[in-house]
Amino acid sequence: MAADVHALNRRYQSLRDERSPWDSAYADLALHFSPTKYRSDASNDNPRNLQILNSKLVDSTGVLDMRTLAAGMQGGMTSPARPWFKLTLQDEEALNAPDAGKWLDDVTRRMQAVLHRSNFYNAAHALYSDLGTFGTGLMIEVADWDGLHFFVVNAGEYVIDTNELNAVDTFFRRISMTARQILQEFGEEHVPNIVKTAAKYKTGNASTTRFDVIQAVYPRNDRTYGKMTANNMPFASVYWMLAGTDGQGAPTVLRESGFEEFPAFAPRWDVSGTDVYGRSPAMDVLPDCRMLQSMTSTLLKTLHKNADPPMSVMASLQSVGLDLRPGGENFVETFDGRPPIAAQPIQQPNAQSIQYTQAAIQDVRQKLHDGLYADLFKMLISNDRRQITATEIEAREQEKMILIGPVVERLQKEFFEPLIQRTFNLMRRYDFIPEPPESISGAPLRIEFVSVLAQAQRLVSTSGIDQFMAFALNMSQAFPQVMDVIDVKYTISDYAEAVGAPKGMLRSSEEIAAIQQAQAEAQQQAAEQQQAMAAAQQVQNLTGAAKNLGQATVGPDGQTALEAIIGGMGGM
Repeated sequence: MAADVHALNRRYQSLRDERSPWDSAYADLALHFSPTKYRSDASNDNPRNLQILNSKLVDSTGVLDMRTLAAGMQGGMTSPARPWFKLTLQDEEALNAPDAGKWLDDVTRRMQAVLHRSNFYNAAHALYSDLGTFGTGLMIEVADWDGLHFFVVNAGEYVIDTNELNAVDTFFRRISMTARQILQEFGEEHVPNIVKTAAKYKTGNASTTRFDVIQAVYPRNDRTYGKMTANNMPFASVYWMLAGTDGQGAPTVLRESGFEEFPAFAPRWDVSGTDVYGRSPAMDVLPDCRMLQSMTSTLLKTLHKNADPPMSVMASLQSVGLDLRPGGENFVETFDGRPPIAAQPIQQPNAQSIQYTQAAIQDVRQKLHDGLYADLFKMLISNDRRQITATEIEAREQEKMILIGPVVERLQKEFFEPLIQRTFNLMRRYDFIPEPPESISGAPLRIEFVSVLAQAQRLVSTSGIDQFMAFALNMSQAFPQVMDVIDVKYTISDYAEAVGAPKGMLRSSEEIAAIQQAQAEAQQQAAEQQQAMAAAQQVQNLTGAAKNLGQATVGPDGQTALEAIIGGMGGM
């Protein structure tokens, strides 16, 4: 069934109206933290007419802290320099199956290699910046035989919608394209005549005329199940455009297809209730950033006045002028024997007021640092970031880790898990993943995140294990039976998972049982050998005693002790 483009266009306009209260906030946030990141999708807005530099900013602290946040999230969550996820199985018994661990490790390495070859890490950095600034980001993942491709849509160029679980499952985005680009992407037979006409001109502005193309991706509810054609996939993808250059006219469908799963990821930094769009840390510190701009502007004026103060000049010099440049010479007559004062400062700030202003500015800057987690993320992207461990982060920044914990959990649910699942499915469709062993075929996968921030979050829970074990060891000195309460295997396994230790470090239940059985058999064999050696020693001792009795004489007739004993036994 063909898509109703008129209904889609109405829904797009309705979702834009719902997003409109956020637009003014986005513009202000972009001004202070991410210049040029916000793009209005108003029909009369040309995305090429952008102000490249922001002339209103006098202090770059907000921009620099947001850059630090994006880089810190990249290094702490999805660092390209170290593994940040691994595949496992939900069923522990299936995980212990032969070759299961080898296959999971192989697939994990393949997925990491494919992500490295793609533009994922560049796109992820842009997405983190959008999350920190606007509270919501949108990334699209597609694939072909060349690999994976990721696209981050700027704030203001898209709208999203959620399902009954408040999970994003719909997006509309505006794409500004030239006539040439439209023809290359969709083919001449699918575009309106106005695009074809604009593409034919080789000179003038007509050759660069731009058109708005709208893409809608949403769940396809009226499809035929079991039929996986382009127009019958679980998620519909429809491109259309308005025929006129002024954004008016009848909608024209350019392409209709679909996806087997939702191709976009729209994580939110924080969500208030059932809101569709998220809230960002930049929203919390925006008043401080505004204040910083005003205070810095005042300080600059004060310093300027101190260096080049307004002057009071003798009226008699108005006709000849006064040279106030460094090294300037002015010839002034004396009056009444008094030294000539041709000019003097009217008002000059004192050093104490400047110091107070600088201290106040530093306090505001520290609020920005705290609100955007600058100290935490600077530690992650420091020069020795390759050597830093999750334990060090948890010990030095435990308070901040607790504050950012909900953000990490939300990103895992709304970004990383769907990303890994879709990447796995795409690679399987393109035969980039080998078939699993028969023993785990059909077993559901589970994703474990082993990034620095994820491990640091889990390490918060290990402090309880450490305290309990210290208590148990102290108690065992007086009451040895205390150690019988602890399940050693479960404790070791839980601790290894918390610190992100490789699964290969832990033996399977079958291996542990075999080792314990071999140890028991070895102990039994050693005990039997010890018993045999003791028996042999006893026999040897008896033999030696008998020999001694056979050689010792006990009477004047030369009778041995052994003969005397035997003779005595015979007389009984």
